[in-house]
Amino acid sequence: MATRIESLQYPAHHHETAVPASGDVRLAGFAVLASTIVSTATVALDRGASGKTTLEILQSMVQVQSWHQNVHVVAMACICGLMYGYTVLSQRLELRRAPVLIGLMTYALGSVLMFSATILDGFISTGIAADFVSGTPEAAQAARWMIHVVESIALTDIARVAWVLQSVAAIAWSVALLRDAGMRRVVGCIGLVAGGLPAVMVIVAGAQMDLGVVVGTLLLQAVWNLAAGVLMVRERSPA
Repeated sequence: MATRIESLQYPAHHHETAVPASGDVRLAGFAVLASTIVSTATVALDRGASGKTTLEILQSMVQVQSWHQNVHVVAMACICGLMYGYTVLSQRLELRRAPVLIGLMTYALGSVLMFSATILDGFISTGIAADFVSGTPEAAQAARWMIHVVESIALTDIARVAWVLQSVAAIAWSVALLRDAGMRRVVGCIGLVAGGLPAVMVIVAGAQMDLGVVVGTLLLQAVWNLAAGVLMVRERSPA
């Protein structure tokens, strides 16, 4: 008859099941690679508003509304794909390690903010334009000011904080990877540079963040995502 202490012991395979199998890690790696490539393509294919007068700008936003929203739906799916991939990576690197847990927490917070920014840019701003485009000149001007607040103030600040949080995550995961050997250490070095530089660029630019900073940040994040994705695809099960 088993004693009380013996009956409370964890099964011998408990620790093993906490680590994702190599097939799950490869699937997560492909999710990271696909999300990175698709999200980069959607940014390039997105259509912005044009025009000189307030009415022309609002009309232009309404004309591209459907395309703009579809692009942002794809972007939101990519955010979810990246979140899934990095959750599996964190499990692989062992969540009990402080840098890994910090990385997952900060990346999750950054992803939530980026998801919110996507909704603001893809749906709320174009929705405001659609609601006020047929109104009076005063209403159109009010809409333009609301869109300015959404895109030039709220969206910019949310994106800045999100990028800094995602940089912190990349640095934290890189610190964990540097403690290992082989390809993990190489990817850790890439993460310290490509993952950390966006935070430096955003902080230095401050409120004067221009298109160059945005493009540079997106490209550096893509480099880190691709490196992490390749690592997961090529990762082998521990002996």
